[in-house]
Amino acid sequence: MQMLETRTAVAILFVLALALFFLRKYTYNPVKTLLKKAAAGDTEAQYKLGLLYYQGKKTPQDPFQAFNWFDTAARGGHIRAQVAVAGLHNAGEGCEKNEEKAFKWYRAAAEQGDFEARINLAICYLDGIGTEKNPEQGFEIMKKAADEKSPLAQTFTGDLYERGIGTEKDDNKALHYYLLAAQQGEPRAKAKVAALKKIKLTEKPPL
Repeated sequence: MQMLETRTAVAILFVLALALFFLRKYTYNPVKTLLKKAAAGDTEAQYKLGLLYYQGKKTPQDPFQAFNWFDTAARGGHIRAQVAVAGLHNAGEGCEKNEEKAFKWYRAAAEQGDFEARINLAICYLDGIGTEKNPEQGFEIMKKAADEKSPLAQTFTGDLYERGIGTEKDDNKALHYYLLAAQQGEPRAKAKVAALKKIKLTEKPPL
């Protein structure tokens, strides 16, 4: 009887410990910890706070708070925050739409080697977003990122060759870059490869 009571007590303690573990795991809120670090100037914490507010995780979604923390981290040199604040400026989320500032922050992050920023900077030049339209400059930036094995940049470069934007139209070079991107699993590139190969198969040979 005593042994049974002991086992019951152990089982209850185990259940209580397990309940406490899950309670801590699923009720832990990182916002307070991040706020303390962010206030002390930690740019990574500032960026993570921006993400939490933008995504509405562990805190109510607030694009204005997200922008403020991204902007603070961006000014502190955080590359991903610079890309994020550029995107918010471009979309007008949490701030007034400002294409010139979007271009400025994409360029700042691109100069530090961020692939996403380089692709967006190329698009800014291609479409004249926040800067004077310059398809040739946009193509060169995109192609350089593609040659450094960014699958998304390879897909865009293939598209620019296919349409002859910023460079001479060249279906063979387009296919080359689409193939490079497809080999890395880029779904849009795979579709482009199939389409271009189909066109080449249906082309009539010269008489």
